[in-house]
Amino acid sequence: MAKLAKPANTPDNKDQIGDFSPVPSGKYPAQMVKSEYKPTKAKTGHFLECQFIILDGEFRGKTLFERLNLDNPNPVAVEIANKTLNTICHACGKIGVEDSEELHGIPVLLTVIKVEATETQPANNDIKFYEPLGSGNVEGSVNIPPNLTPPPANKLPWEK
Repeated sequence: MAKLAKPANTPDNKDQIGDFSPVPSGKYPAQMVKSEYKPTKAKTGHFLECQFIILDGEFRGKTLFERLNLDNPNPVAVEIANKTLNTICHACGKIGVEDSEELHGIPVLLTVIKVEATETQPANNDIKFYEPLGSGNVEGSVNIPPNLTPPPANKLPWEK
């Protein structure tokens, strides 16, 4: 028996771990819900960690991550990160983004691949492309909810 430091699963302590198991390769409607600028493990630069949540289908609520090496001694890593960030901004319909929080809550369509486990790494997902929601063909099990499609006035629900 072990005495707990504080009671578990109470109104004040009810957070649970998330399911970070990978999803099958495909296209998923999702939105960025969190982003944080963090130092690299080697302390030689920084990366922007972006957290996306799948909005619909069998994997609704699953979390996917993108890490962008925006400040890194490797110029190729920085170039790839900047191109990826620009693609995310384009998919969100944003120009001149100065804070990653400007990208939060805007539905986009992710192209995701599943990377199989190796001897040293567990299976995971890589986000390979970002596009505006509604511009691509979403694979079978993913249905875009009606409230995420553009209304007749050509103004999207998240546009101000």
